[in-house]
Order: sequence, then structure tokens, then C-alpha cells
Amino acid sequence: MNFNRFKKIFSGVLALSMLLPTIANASVFGTQNGGWQTNMGGGAVYTNSSFENSSGTKQTENYVEYTPNSDSVPIVVNGASVYGSRTLTSASEYMEKNNLRPLVGINGDYFSTKTGIPMGYTVIDGQILSKESGMQDAVGFRQDGTGFIDTIGIDASLSHNDKKINIQYINKWPQDGFSWVYMLDGNFSDSTKTNFNALYVVCSAISGDLSLNSAMELRVDEVYIYDGAIKIPEGKYVFVMDPEGEAEYFDLLANLAPGDTITFRNSVYGAERNDWTTATHIMSSMGGRLINNGQIGSGYAAGTAPRTAVGIKENGNIIFYTIDGRQAGYSTGIKISTLAERMRELGCIDAINLDGGGSTVIGGIFPGSDIFTITNRPSDGRERKCANYLFLQDLRKPTGKVGYVNWRESDNYNFLAGTGYQLEALSVYDTSNYKMDSLTGISYASDNEAAAAVSDTGYISFRGTGTANISVMGEAYNKTFVMESYETPEEIRILDESTGEEVSEIRLEEGTMTNFSLEASAYVNGIRLIAYPSLFKWESTGTMASVDEDGTVSVKDDGSSTASITVSVGGIKKEIPIVTYKKSTFDDTENHWAKDTIEEMASSGIINGFYENGSAVFRPDSNITRIQFLAMAAKAMGITEADHADFELDFTDTDKIQSWALGYVKAMYKLGYVSGRSDDNGRTIYLDPESSITRAEAFAIMGRITGARSENTLTFTDADKVPNWAYQTIAGLAENGMIQGFEDNTIRPNNPITRAESAVLISKVDI
Repeated sequence: MNFNRFKKIFSGVLALSMLLPTIANASVFGTQNGGWQTNMGGGAVYTNSSFENSSGTKQTENYVEYTPNSDSVPIVVNGASVYGSRTLTSASEYMEKNNLRPLVGINGDYFSTKTGIPMGYTVIDGQILSKESGMQDAVGFRQDGTGFIDTIGIDASLSHNDKKINIQYINKWPQDGFSWVYMLDGNFSDSTKTNFNALYVVCSAISGDLSLNSAMELRVDEVYIYDGAIKIPEGKYVFVMDPEGEAEYFDLLANLAPGDTITFRNSVYGAERNDWTTATHIMSSMGGRLINNGQIGSGYAAGTAPRTAVGIKENGNIIFYTIDGRQAGYSTGIKISTLAERMRELGCIDAINLDGGGSTVIGGIFPGSDIFTITNRPSDGRERKCANYLFLQDLRKPTGKVGYVNWRESDNYNFLAGTGYQLEALSVYDTSNYKMDSLTGISYASDNEAAAAVSDTGYISFRGTGTANISVMGEAYNKTFVMESYETPEEIRILDESTGEEVSEIRLEEGTMTNFSLEASAYVNGIRLIAYPSLFKWESTGTMASVDEDGTVSVKDDGSSTASITVSVGGIKKEIPIVTYKKSTFDDTENHWAKDTIEEMASSGIINGFYENGSAVFRPDSNITRIQFLAMAAKAMGITEADHADFELDFTDTDKIQSWALGYVKAMYKLGYVSGRSDDNGRTIYLDPESSITRAEAFAIMGRITGARSENTLTFTDADKVPNWAYQTIAGLAENGMIQGFEDNTIRPNNPITRAESAVLISKVDI
């Protein structure tokens, strides 16, 4: 799993975040060298911080500080059953299905990797979910959101007439050969999961419940011995033990008869400073206490690892803490003793160590999103399934007031006067982070209408030269877009739409004619101005050429000596001369190993060269960009720009695709030959059009076109460097002879592919 999958979500989150400054010697970890902070609402503030010490060791932590309030409360979440495990993401989904709105969550207690059962005590909504034997350190949360850390133990017993036996475990996995008595209910699982000959006593509740320091009256329904697991009837309780166990326990249970009334009692003990009966949610941990009433403990196990902890500050605030580890260059991980020091550094006077290592995980639903997102990097490379989790439950109600808006953002807000721009809200959330159907109660205003005016629907009309601050205002929302408008640009640049190359002159082979399209752009300070194409005026001089209002040029050599194409906008003009030349080969491919293929494909119109200082060149050993490769492949397949022009791309950087390549990219994407790049597990797909395409990426595209795939093992010496997603495709291409590798028997999958290599590769495809 790629844990950058939340990039798209965080683009809005980080806009709401405050970047944390570097603070020298700010921590036990060394110097803080980055981080950010977000107010998530509900009294929760999320902090990410990165550190580096003098020896170069890096650490990255993520934690939430919660101020107790009525908008959210800490709870323990186990899932549908005690038996079995689940990820933090699936636990959040369980909450949503059960109307428990998640805000943030971290992993919890240590657990059995075999059964997923927590190794400690769990109390949810005031009811004992699982009981351990003996005492453990635990964290408890009250209904008002306040919390405390103390020691907990629960004694439980079953009595009938004048006899009483201890019940060591509630909702733990019954095991063969032990003397203990287990009590199971529907929270454990749908069955007892036993795998031995066991005594079973099935009971119905007459009165009472499993709250702390309480008693239940139970009626015996069935008593029998059975070899294997039995179903746990809905709403009933099952007592289980090995018949070879403690004789006193067996005698009482075995001599019960249907209709008998028995009493189950529990009593909580062990607390030093707090009353456990005031807590509605409790989770203990075998990890033990980190800080007790301001004092750090001792005797912690050695070794660095990812860690998880929860702590209580002197002011009552609660810290839900994680630090990543086992990832050199990002976060090494820490010792438990260092974790204790860090928790005290954050202001905690009490803290408890939770399960760490690959279990360490933190996530939440951030303002402006309804997706629960994992925000750290678990050391397993994916979320580990754990027993239970600590969550903040979001209790806020919808307000109907706009609080967060995810706008369709641009990295360029520079416009040519006469152009318009529509502000577009992609998603809207209210002040309690509930998704809204649309923007409501919003107004727009411009502080410089001479430069740009804005309508009541957010449409901006650029009029003159100047800066305009466009304000979007609501009862609880305010955002400003800074827009620049220019009447007169500094320069005009003209591109050949078919190649994306800037045109300084038009060269025409003698005695020929051609049609092509040009694209004009206006610039100020090297920044391209967003402009309507209709603002540019095209003209031609001489008899060799004609040009229409869209920049489509027709050129024919008629023997005349001079001709040019002129485009003007905003009072400035750009002229491009037309010159004729005699047909010749590319000057830089004469002695190149791929000359014949390049010439053949050039004559077929599949590839184009460039003109440098009056010479035609191909630049065979230069890297080819992603859109240049897609265009070359599309042309070889006979695809034209217009074939799929109406198709809408969903790349996040579609606006960065040059217009000459857009039609080819649409076709290749629609036909499934290119899928784009992603660094957040597929939630954000971008094309990265101007970057160099790697050999593996080019091979993958060719594999999709040809259907080449093979299960064979690659024999290249650097086969271990082939990405998993390209391995079978490259094996297939190698098997059918389309690729052979280099003389040193390498394939170099992650190197950029050159223009010549691309031409040769594409030429081998029987399209």
C-alpha cells in the first residue's frame, strides 16, 4: 500500500494547516526541521513534526492533542467481535456503519496475532467487553471527554447457593489444558472457537448487566460436555472450562441444572487516584506506564521501533501519539524510555505505552474531507490488522454553514484582459465538516473592479491591468483569490500544436505544400497569461501562406520570395517568416545507429524533427517526454487528434498538457494504453506530461498495445530493479523479441528512454 495516497485530500488540508517552523534543539529527538498543524475541529489539533539529531538520525511523529469538550469524546472501538482483528480504516468504517462518526484514531492494546483478541481489559459504553486476569495499567475516558490513566483489575465470580468460583476471563479464547473458567457472550464471536472437549453452561440474563461493580442474575438453560466449538446463542452467556481443570470449578458448573439461578458479580480494584466506575470506555495495555504522576518509570525494554502512546496533560488535555520507525531517511523509531521523555516533553503527567512496531498507525477525517485517511507510514508498508483502537467520536451536528471548500485550484492566476474565469467549488463542507450539496450563503467581491469584476456566481471578468483580490465570504467562511490582469503583455510566443515546439520561422520544403496549426500565448515576466484564443488576431503577408482566425496555416511554395505569419494582441505583434528549403536528412542522425528507422518513421509522418540554426535535427539521444512518446505511439497507430477529442481526462494536471498533445493523450488514456502516475494508492492520478518517460513506463505502454505478457523470469542482470507493475510486460516483450537489453545484459528499467530508442521500439509494433 502506498501511504502517500492521501495527497489529493491533503492538498485541501494543508491549505488549512499551519506550517511549523524549524526550532533548534526543540526536542529529545534533536532539531525540528519540518511539520504542519491542523485544527480538525471537535477540540482536536493534529500535529506532524520531523526531526534530525547531530548524528543524522531522523524521526517523524504524528499526534493529536484533544481538549475535552462536548463536540467529540474519546472512545474504545473493537469492531463487530472481540475475536478477530481489523485495520484502523476498517474500524472507522465500522464506526460509520454504527452511527459513530470517527474524527481521529490510533491503534490500541497488544493482542494475539493468532486470534486478534486484546491482551488486556476492554470496557465500551460502560460494559465489560473483555476481562484479563490480574492488574494492568489502563486509560479510561469519561462521558464528558475527560480521561485518566491508572491501574485496573477486575475480580469476577459466579455463585450458586452457598458455592462461589472465580471467573478469570471474559471474552478470551478458551484453551485446552487450563484450569480457568471463561465467560463468553455475543461480543466474543458467533461461536466459542473452542477446539477441545469442554464443559458448557449456557445462560440467559434475568437482570443486571456487565457494568463495573455490578451483579447479574442468570438462568441456566443448558449444561453439557461437547468436543469442539458451539454457537453462542444471541443475547446469552456461555461459561466454558476444560473438564480436567480445577475440580471445584467443574463441580459447581457440572452440577447446575436447567432452570437454576446463578449470580455473576464483578468488582473493580487497583486504582491509585481515580474511580474506574466514572469511565465509560477503558483500555488497558501490557505496554505499561510511561509516566506516573509526573515521574518517568524505569526498566524499559531496549530497542528502537515505531511507538504508540496516550497521555494526559496537567490541564486535562489528552495526547494521542505515534512515531514512525524502521524507515531509514524518514523515521528510525525510538526506545520506550525515549517515548516516555517525549510524552513528558509534550506536557503529559501520565502516559501509557500502547502496541507499537508494525501496529503503530494514526488517521482521521480532516476538514474538507469525508474520507478517513491514514496519515503516518506504518513500518509494514501497509496497515496491520489489530484488536482495538482509540478514537475520537465526532458528536457535532450539521450546521448548514459553509466551513470548508475544496476549490479547483490553479498554479497560475495571471490573465489577459478580456478573458474570464469561473471559480469552481469541487466539494463543500459545513463548519461541522458535513458534506453539503452546494455553496450556500456565499457572496463574492473584488477590491479592484477596474482590473477584474466578479459576479454573484463567482465568474470573474478581467478588464484592465492590476491586481484584484477576489473575496469569497460566508457567515463562517472567508477565502481570497489573488488575481493578476494585464491589458498589454510583454511578449508573444508561438507553438506548433503538433510538436509543442516554439516556432521562430516556418520552413517549407521546396515545391510542396502543408497545413498545420499554430498556438499563440502571451507572457509577462516569463509567466504565461491565461487567455481566450479569440483575443489573438492572425494575419498573413505574401502569397505563399494563409491563416484563419484559429491559427490554422496553409502554406504552398509558389516561388515567391517573401511571406510571413503575424499574430497580435494587446498592442504587441509577433511575426514569423516563411522560408523554403531543399529536402535533406536530419543533420544529427547521419551516423546514428537508429538512422534508418528514424528516417522511415519521419517519412511516414510519425515523428518530427526540430530546426536549430537552419538545420533539421532529431536529437536522437535526448530524453523523450511522456506526451511526446504518447503522441509518437498514437500516430504510429493511425490515431488522429480528433478521434477522441470529446473525451474528458481526469488527471489532476490536465491543464499542464500542451494543446498539441491533448488529443493524442485523450485517445491513449481512453483506449487504456496509459494510466498516469499516482503516489497515494490511486486516489490522485496525474500525467506529469513534461517529465521524461522511463524505459519501464514506455515498455508498459507497448505491452498494453501489443498484449505482451509472460510469467517467465527475466534474466537481465538488473531484473531486480524492474518495477512489479511492469515485470510481466517486460518479460513478454523480451520473449517476443521486441526488447533485448544492452550489451552488458542490463535492461535499465528506471532510466529515461531516448527519442531514438522510442522510435525503434514503436517501429517494432505490428499495428
